[in-house]
Amino acid sequence: MMPWRAGVTDSRRDVKRAHRKDRSFVLLDYLHQRGIPPQTRVLELGCGWGLVGVACAKTFQAQVTVLDADAAVFPYLQLHAARNGIHLATRQSTFADLTPQDLAAFELIVGADICFWEDLVDSLYQLVRHGVAAGVAEILVADPSRPPFDELCARCVPLGDAEVFTWTMTTPVAETGRILRVVGRGTEARHAGRHAGGALDCTRS
Repeated sequence: MMPWRAGVTDSRRDVKRAHRKDRSFVLLDYLHQRGIPPQTRVLELGCGWGLVGVACAKTFQAQVTVLDADAAVFPYLQLHAARNGIHLATRQSTFADLTPQDLAAFELIVGADICFWEDLVDSLYQLVRHGVAAGVAEILVADPSRPPFDELCARCVPLGDAEVFTWTMTTPVAETGRILRVVGRGTEARHAGRHAGGALDCTRS
């Protein structure tokens, strides 16, 4: 079992409203493989019940803020945080509401399964543009490759420091997803390395 999974207590069985996001596991597997420096300021977009945010706080000792348009998810998210002995800051907001000044407070922005409707593409594209301009070091979005996500990737890659790649994991669950990675200009995130041509298929077991 992967260390991040072994260390995170999951109370989904007790929360009927909880929403399982398979690409959250894919994103976390990728992050575990390359790591996050302690105290990194992380923003999780469209957090739902907050698997990515909880894992980043507990496994990597990151300072995490979680964002969702639906405030009703936060009591369940805080239950997960309490069971894992960590603190998460919460914010009710849409992607379009975030200003460059808001985004400048974070070094890493992450999201899983957040680009599932066509009308989300424009707001996420603007968020990526504003985040890079505001000095965010890295933005990661994971998805099973729905058409809206593919459109977002097609718009982001020409910006320059962006790539899209497939990531496959086999344990603790078998999942495959696509990850959009956008690196801020002149940041140390570049040292994490680019994947070959933005199209490398990676398998972790």
